[in-house]
Amino acid sequence: MGFPLPDELTGLTFNHLDIPSLLRCMRVCKLFHSIISGSTHLAYKIELFASYMEDNEHASTDTVNRLNLLRKYNRAWRDMKWTSSGSIPMSDGHCWEFSGGILAQSTHENELSLVQLPCKPKGIPERRWSVPFDFRIRDFTLDNSQNLICNARYLHGLMIASVTSPHMSCKIHLRTLSGEHHPRTAVTQITHASASLHTEFSFLIQICGDHLAILFYDQFGASSENSFLVWNWRTGHQKLFIYTSEFQSFAFMTEDLILAAILRSDSEPSLQVLRIAAYVDPIQILEDIPYVCELRYPKLRGHMEYFLIRAEPTPTWKPPAGSGVPFYGSRKDFIFTISMRILSGDTHESIVLFVPLSTLLLEVERSRDVPRRHVPWDAWGPSGTRMVCREPSETWVCYTYGMKFIQGLRWKNGHVARVYDFNPYAARKDFKTSVDSPIPWTRLAEESKPSGRCGCFHGEVITRLPGRVATVTLEHSDEGWDAAMIGEDHIVMVQVRYLLSIDYS
Repeated sequence: MGFPLPDELTGLTFNHLDIPSLLRCMRVCKLFHSIISGSTHLAYKIELFASYMEDNEHASTDTVNRLNLLRKYNRAWRDMKWTSSGSIPMSDGHCWEFSGGILAQSTHENELSLVQLPCKPKGIPERRWSVPFDFRIRDFTLDNSQNLICNARYLHGLMIASVTSPHMSCKIHLRTLSGEHHPRTAVTQITHASASLHTEFSFLIQICGDHLAILFYDQFGASSENSFLVWNWRTGHQKLFIYTSEFQSFAFMTEDLILAAILRSDSEPSLQVLRIAAYVDPIQILEDIPYVCELRYPKLRGHMEYFLIRAEPTPTWKPPAGSGVPFYGSRKDFIFTISMRILSGDTHESIVLFVPLSTLLLEVERSRDVPRRHVPWDAWGPSGTRMVCREPSETWVCYTYGMKFIQGLRWKNGHVARVYDFNPYAARKDFKTSVDSPIPWTRLAEESKPSGRCGCFHGEVITRLPGRVATVTLEHSDEGWDAAMIGEDHIVMVQVRYLLSIDYS
């Protein structure tokens, strides 16, 4: 007896299922498998899901071409073979950014030099341009999905109510990628003044949707306090101000949730999840921070010297309107790469913890009825993270994107890089099954025990987040490469004199 519905109607019914249900239906019978695998639309949905990509509904490419392009794109990353390469000269400025496929550098002439890196399958051309400013750029960030550049500069003294304040101030200028005042903001600049600011302060700056967040921190230890502020950049209104030395780093989880690196003492690092609220007065002690939950690390043995959270792109990022990009990296899950450097005895040891957004959101959900919930390491870390002994660059920090992380192996002159991928579907499917396999990826061991290689923890630390790793040979350079960075479509190798971009698409 045949199935009572026409295949076309059955296919339309399948279109309303989520992908896990669709994959289960393919195992029910040969008919269902044939209908689903024979549908270009359903095959495209499954390919997007498995590769952690999202469809750009505004692109003009038809579904057949999108599916072919996506499969070609995924094969390039699976085989780790680039299709093109090019070099970018280093400017003599002091700050840079790699975001949304754009590499931007400041120059000594108070301008930004920007390069949009090309990607042929996505139809992204190379574009180079410069944007001049009438002030010295102290630091900056950009969000090309919103056509926004935020430039920071310091000023001595600030005029408030016709009275000149002796405090140093930081002005954040809101411009477009072509240098004009941004049309969607009610203010042209945002100002932060404080008695603790000085010229040695550095910045961590991120844009997520309507929120602009900046951490002012003193990397040389001349100031005892760090300042963390969040504004609505469209209105200029301050949303959050935390003034405490324990706040070390941050990254957005969603537009309203922030992951913060907290260090109460050298041996007690933790991660706090903050919900942005309209707090105007400074919060000066750690116990007053309105966190959702606090995730503890294993107890350290040694002195913490460095604690940085990185995640790219931000959760609200999408390709710029009108770009025509057929698909882009999904933000349903991504990796937070958390680096620590610890002085243990006379030895410096570096640890990287990879934490998926899904692990963090699970703890947020569990904290719904328990405000300021404390979560010990054994309750969240072993099964939901992966910890490795690695030493990522502390200068070229764009080493993570989506579910991937890259590290140039400097002991091999930087000509070799190790790439980690925590996409769980790729880790199950695309990996080396024999010595002769052309696929460079291998599955990570079921368990990782960094405490067996370094002595910076009290007791054994075991983590089990699944993933895969590949070792890839990079473009040759006589002088080697200083670091490697990764974006959605590119690997970028760094040498002090110039950058080399590799397009894997």
